[in-house]
Amino acid sequence: MKTLSFRDVEQLSANLDGKLSQADSTRLKTRLASDPSLRAVMDDFSRTRAWLRKLPARRAPRNFTLTRKMAGVKPPLPRTYPILRFAAALATVLLVVTFAANALAPSMSASAPMAAYSGGGPAAATEAPTAAARSLESSIAPTLEALATPQASPKNVAPEQAPNPGDQARTLAPAPSVHPIPLAWQIGLLAAALICGGLAWLARSTSEKSWRAKSK
Repeated sequence: MKTLSFRDVEQLSANLDGKLSQADSTRLKTRLASDPSLRAVMDDFSRTRAWLRKLPARRAPRNFTLTRKMAGVKPPLPRTYPILRFAAALATVLLVVTFAANALAPSMSASAPMAAYSGGGPAAATEAPTAAARSLESSIAPTLEALATPQASPKNVAPEQAPNPGDQARTLAPAPSVHPIPLAWQIGLLAAALICGGLAWLARSTSEKSWRAKSK
Protein backbone atom coordinates (compact mmCIF):
# COMPACT_ATOMS: atom_id res chain seq x y z
CA MET A 1 0.00 0.00 0.00
CA LYS A 2 1.31 3.40 -0.96
CA THR A 3 2.14 5.73 1.92
CA LEU A 4 0.13 8.94 1.79
CA SER A 5 1.60 12.33 2.57
CA PHE A 6 0.22 14.74 5.10
CA ARG A 7 -1.00 16.91 2.25
CA ASP A 8 -3.09 14.04 0.85
CA VAL A 9 -4.67 13.38 4.24
CA GLU A 10 -5.58 17.05 4.60
CA GLN A 11 -7.22 17.08 1.17
CA LEU A 12 -9.23 13.93 1.91
CA SER A 13 -10.49 15.36 5.22
CA ALA A 14 -11.34 18.70 3.62
CA ASN A 15 -13.19 16.90 0.82
CA LEU A 16 -15.37 15.07 3.33
CA ASP A 17 -16.17 18.40 5.03
CA GLY A 18 -16.87 20.09 1.70
CA LYS A 19 -14.13 22.72 2.17
CA LEU A 20 -12.09 22.05 -0.96
CA SER A 21 -12.22 24.48 -3.86
CA GLN A 22 -13.69 23.41 -7.17
CA ALA A 23 -10.29 22.96 -8.83
CA ASP A 24 -8.82 20.96 -5.92
CA SER A 25 -11.91 18.78 -5.71
CA THR A 26 -11.68 17.96 -9.43
CA ARG A 27 -8.00 17.01 -9.15
CA LEU A 28 -8.68 14.84 -6.08
CA LYS A 29 -11.49 12.97 -7.85
CA THR A 30 -9.16 12.27 -10.76
CA ARG A 31 -6.55 10.85 -8.37
CA LEU A 32 -9.16 8.75 -6.56
CA ALA A 33 -10.20 7.17 -9.86
CA SER A 34 -6.62 6.26 -10.77
CA ASP A 35 -5.11 5.47 -7.31
CA PRO A 36 -6.67 2.47 -5.42
CA SER A 37 -4.67 3.15 -2.21
CA LEU A 38 -5.90 6.73 -2.04
CA ARG A 39 -9.46 5.55 -2.65
CA ALA A 40 -9.13 2.97 0.17
CA VAL A 41 -8.06 5.66 2.62
CA MET A 42 -10.96 7.80 1.49
CA ASP A 43 -13.37 4.93 2.21
CA ASP A 44 -11.85 4.46 5.69
CA PHE A 45 -12.34 8.15 6.46
CA SER A 46 -15.96 7.98 5.30
CA ARG A 47 -16.76 4.96 7.50
CA THR A 48 -15.04 6.49 10.52
CA ARG A 49 -16.98 9.69 10.08
CA ALA A 50 -20.26 7.79 9.82
CA TRP A 51 -19.52 5.83 13.03
CA LEU A 52 -18.66 9.00 14.95
CA ARG A 53 -21.91 10.64 13.90
CA LYS A 54 -23.91 7.67 15.22
CA LEU A 55 -22.48 8.10 18.73
CA PRO A 56 -24.77 9.81 21.28
CA ALA A 57 -23.96 13.46 21.93
CA ARG A 58 -22.98 14.35 25.48
CA ARG A 59 -22.64 17.75 27.07
CA ALA A 60 -19.28 18.76 28.43
CA PRO A 61 -19.14 18.88 32.26
CA ARG A 62 -17.87 22.46 32.18
CA ASN A 63 -16.65 25.17 29.87
CA PHE A 64 -13.00 24.54 29.01
CA THR A 65 -12.50 27.94 27.36
CA LEU A 66 -9.67 29.84 29.04
CA THR A 67 -10.36 33.38 30.12
CA ARG A 68 -7.82 36.17 29.67
CA LYS A 69 -6.97 36.03 33.36
CA MET A 70 -6.42 32.26 33.27
CA ALA A 71 -4.25 32.57 30.19
CA GLY A 72 -2.16 35.29 31.84
CA VAL A 73 -3.08 37.97 29.32
CA LYS A 74 -2.80 41.43 30.87
CA PRO A 75 -4.39 44.62 29.56
CA PRO A 76 -2.07 46.84 27.55
CA LEU A 77 -0.77 49.91 29.34
CA PRO A 78 -1.16 53.33 27.70
CA ARG A 79 1.94 54.98 26.30
CA THR A 80 1.79 57.85 28.76
CA TYR A 81 1.71 55.57 31.82
CA PRO A 82 5.51 54.90 32.08
CA ILE A 83 6.28 58.61 31.62
CA LEU A 84 3.81 59.71 34.29
CA ARG A 85 4.99 57.01 36.69
CA PHE A 86 8.64 58.04 36.24
CA ALA A 87 7.77 61.72 36.75
CA ALA A 88 5.86 60.93 39.96
CA ALA A 89 8.75 58.84 41.31
CA LEU A 90 11.32 61.52 40.44
CA ALA A 91 9.29 64.27 42.10
CA THR A 92 8.90 62.12 45.23
CA VAL A 93 12.65 61.46 45.44
CA LEU A 94 13.45 65.15 45.01
CA LEU A 95 10.91 66.05 47.69
CA VAL A 96 12.57 63.67 50.15
CA VAL A 97 15.98 65.14 49.29
CA THR A 98 14.74 68.70 49.96
CA PHE A 99 13.34 67.67 53.36
CA ALA A 100 16.65 66.02 54.25
CA ALA A 101 18.63 69.10 53.14
CA ASN A 102 16.46 71.45 55.21
CA ALA A 103 16.72 69.14 58.22
CA LEU A 104 20.54 69.04 58.05
CA ALA A 105 20.98 72.78 57.40
CA PRO A 106 20.46 74.00 61.06
CA SER A 107 22.94 71.47 62.45
CA MET A 108 25.56 72.45 59.87
CA SER A 109 25.10 76.18 60.57
CA ALA A 110 25.35 75.60 64.33
CA SER A 111 28.57 73.60 63.98
CA ALA A 112 30.31 76.41 62.05
CA PRO A 113 30.80 78.83 65.06
CA MET A 114 31.89 75.91 67.23
CA ALA A 115 34.57 75.00 64.69
CA ALA A 116 36.03 78.51 64.98
CA TYR A 117 36.58 78.10 68.72
CA SER A 118 37.32 74.38 68.76
CA GLY A 119 41.07 74.85 69.29
CA GLY A 120 40.88 76.90 72.53
CA GLY A 121 38.21 75.23 74.64
CA PRO A 122 37.69 76.93 78.03
CA ALA A 123 40.94 78.90 77.65
CA ALA A 124 39.56 80.66 74.57
CA ALA A 125 36.55 81.82 76.59
CA THR A 126 38.88 83.45 79.18
CA GLU A 127 41.13 84.99 76.53
CA ALA A 128 38.26 86.85 74.84
CA PRO A 129 37.57 89.27 77.80
CA THR A 130 41.33 89.76 78.31
CA ALA A 131 41.80 90.80 74.69
CA ALA A 132 38.85 93.19 74.97
CA ALA A 133 40.33 94.71 78.15
CA ARG A 134 43.71 95.19 76.47
CA SER A 135 42.08 96.88 73.51
CA LEU A 136 40.12 99.16 75.82
CA GLU A 137 43.26 100.02 77.83
CA SER A 138 45.26 100.83 74.70
CA SER A 139 42.52 103.13 73.41
CA ILE A 140 42.10 105.01 76.73
CA ALA A 141 45.86 105.37 77.48
CA PRO A 142 46.48 108.30 75.04
CA THR A 143 43.50 110.17 76.48
CA LEU A 144 44.80 109.78 80.03
CA GLU A 145 48.25 111.03 78.97
CA ALA A 146 46.70 114.07 77.27
CA LEU A 147 44.74 114.94 80.38
CA ALA A 148 47.82 114.58 82.58
CA THR A 149 49.78 117.10 80.47
CA PRO A 150 49.26 120.69 81.76
CA GLN A 151 49.51 122.33 78.31
CA ALA A 152 46.64 120.28 76.92
CA SER A 153 43.19 121.81 77.07
CA PRO A 154 40.19 119.65 77.83
CA LYS A 155 38.35 121.24 74.93
CA ASN A 156 40.95 120.04 72.43
CA VAL A 157 40.91 116.48 73.67
CA ALA A 158 38.36 114.21 72.03
CA PRO A 159 38.05 111.06 74.11
CA GLU A 160 37.81 107.96 72.11
CA GLN A 161 34.74 105.82 72.59
CA ALA A 162 35.29 102.52 74.29
CA PRO A 163 34.21 99.47 72.38
CA ASN A 164 30.73 98.42 73.27
CA PRO A 165 30.57 94.82 74.51
CA GLY A 166 27.11 94.52 72.94
CA ASP A 167 28.55 95.25 69.50
CA GLN A 168 31.17 92.55 69.99
CA ALA A 169 28.47 90.14 71.09
CA ARG A 170 26.43 90.94 68.00
CA THR A 171 29.52 90.44 65.81
CA LEU A 172 30.33 87.07 67.36
CA ALA A 173 26.70 85.87 67.35
CA PRO A 174 26.00 83.34 64.58
CA ALA A 175 23.68 84.32 61.78
CA PRO A 176 20.21 82.84 61.91
CA SER A 177 19.94 79.59 59.98
CA VAL A 178 18.02 79.72 56.71
CA HIS A 179 16.65 76.69 54.91
CA PRO A 180 18.53 76.16 51.63
CA ILE A 181 15.43 74.83 49.84
CA PRO A 182 12.47 77.25 49.85
CA LEU A 183 9.06 76.04 50.91
CA ALA A 184 7.64 76.94 47.49
CA TRP A 185 9.88 74.35 45.83
CA GLN A 186 8.71 71.66 48.25
CA ILE A 187 5.06 72.51 47.61
CA GLY A 188 5.68 72.41 43.86
CA LEU A 189 7.38 68.99 44.06
CA LEU A 190 4.57 67.64 46.23
CA ALA A 191 1.97 68.90 43.77
CA ALA A 192 3.89 67.41 40.82
CA ALA A 193 4.16 64.01 42.53
CA LEU A 194 0.45 63.93 43.36
CA ILE A 195 -0.67 65.11 39.91
CA CYS A 196 1.59 62.73 37.96
CA GLY A 197 0.68 59.81 40.22
CA GLY A 198 -3.02 60.54 39.89
CA LEU A 199 -2.82 60.84 36.11
CA ALA A 200 -0.88 57.56 35.87
CA TRP A 201 -3.48 55.75 37.98
CA LEU A 202 -6.33 57.27 35.95
CA ALA A 203 -4.74 56.29 32.62
CA ARG A 204 -4.19 52.70 33.77
CA SER A 205 -7.68 52.37 35.23
CA THR A 206 -9.30 53.72 32.06
CA SER A 207 -7.26 51.37 29.88
CA GLU A 208 -8.22 48.34 32.00
CA LYS A 209 -11.91 49.22 31.91
CA SER A 210 -11.97 49.65 28.13
CA TRP A 211 -10.02 46.41 27.65
CA ARG A 212 -12.42 44.45 29.84
CA ALA A 213 -15.41 45.92 28.01
CA LYS A 214 -14.00 44.83 24.66
CA SER A 215 -13.17 41.32 25.88
CA LYS A 216 -16.77 40.61 26.98
